[in-house]
Amino acid sequence: MSTPGVAEHPQGGNATPRPLPGEQDGGVDGDSTAEIVHQLQQLVVDTNDQQGQAADTDHSLDFLSSAAHAFERAAVLTHVTAADLRRGYDMQGYQWKGIEDHKRHYMGYRRSVYPQFQSIVHSTYEVQKQALEPELVSDMYSFRYSALGDGYKSQINHFQLRDLVWATSSYDVFYWHSEGVHKWNPWMRTRECIVPRRRFPQGYRLSALCVGNGMVFTGDYRGRYCVAPLWSESETWRPVAMGKLDVDIINHIALGNSSGGAHSILVAHNNGNLHTVDVATMCLRQSRSFDWAVNSCAQTDDGRLQCAVGDNTSAVLLDARAPAESSPAAYLDGHYDYSFACAFSPDARLVATGSQDMAARVFDVRWPARPLAMFCGHIGAMRSVSFSPCGGFLAAAEPADYVHIYDTRGFARVQDIELMGEIAGATFSPDAGCLFVGVADALHGGGLLEFTANSRR
Repeated sequence: MSTPGVAEHPQGGNATPRPLPGEQDGGVDGDSTAEIVHQLQQLVVDTNDQQGQAADTDHSLDFLSSAAHAFERAAVLTHVTAADLRRGYDMQGYQWKGIEDHKRHYMGYRRSVYPQFQSIVHSTYEVQKQALEPELVSDMYSFRYSALGDGYKSQINHFQLRDLVWATSSYDVFYWHSEGVHKWNPWMRTRECIVPRRRFPQGYRLSALCVGNGMVFTGDYRGRYCVAPLWSESETWRPVAMGKLDVDIINHIALGNSSGGAHSILVAHNNGNLHTVDVATMCLRQSRSFDWAVNSCAQTDDGRLQCAVGDNTSAVLLDARAPAESSPAAYLDGHYDYSFACAFSPDARLVATGSQDMAARVFDVRWPARPLAMFCGHIGAMRSVSFSPCGGFLAAAEPADYVHIYDTRGFARVQDIELMGEIAGATFSPDAGCLFVGVADALHGGGLLEFTANSRR
């Protein structure tokens, strides 16, 4: 995670993170948009102070109260279907029939006042000038169903870490809730807590979640991890492994496999360490160190390549089979600010990165010297990126309000999913038939939204 206002060279720089307000005591209470906005406000004020500027005290630093003042409506529905949209409701249960302009103006207002945060000061205009402008379409994924309310509200403990929604099938969607790890079945319209919070160590404040290979993996602010079988009974749940890999916050956990097929996980730490852990034994297989905080990581399905992004304007491609002390296989340049998301395509040919410069970049690993494609968001950083398992789509989620779906065949088409509130994560089902989005917002509540593919590839 980032140090405000510190510029760095693309190949390295200052990686020492400044704790967020309250982080010294194990983190802040993230179950509220107000806390996320408070984190952003404090960082913006500190950055302005470091630059010798007067702190900005206008409405842009009080986004939540400003938005609440502009929005005086209450959701009517707690479960929404595609048929409800035809009756004038939106995906979050608000009725807009006859006042569609009000919604349009409100969303424009949110875009204009949402608090921006830059670790490295740069011109957003310069970034936007380089971005592609694909054709805007609406035929890739269609809304099917949403479940709304506190029971479906993900808990965001750090405003920069948003990969908190995972799907192992179209019927099994996992998210971090204030009560623990929850599973949602959108077809049966049921939810259950599969890993109760009381089963975690005392003071465990989750910072990273990963679900797959029949296991649930979590990491916290103190460098601790917990691993358990996915389908264990919640009342008798005990972690298969519980330990501490490092002393600093775990920013991200990614699934990995060796070329021989053994399951592993990649664990990214804020102190610059990237660990590869064998799932069967929970033993450390490899450790790499960088001069900057590692905020996200990914590995190809064949286990040959890894990607790491963090408090650096360049991402790195790594040969997973090479010794830990080996130099990166390639640097992926182009971002103007730190990055918090990366993902490989299923065929391992493409890698996508998401940055605080409001851009997502796509590189061809066979020729990584320059991006193959580059896109800009509407409201803030690209906090989450993921390819569909079929390889036909790339989803990129901003911190709030927007999830973009890009057609990977030429990247000439995009579908924008517009909602209201902080986004906890966006993930595809393994068959690419569904896209799930988690919303966690103090003003607009929590919810899980499901979209189904109109065509598969």
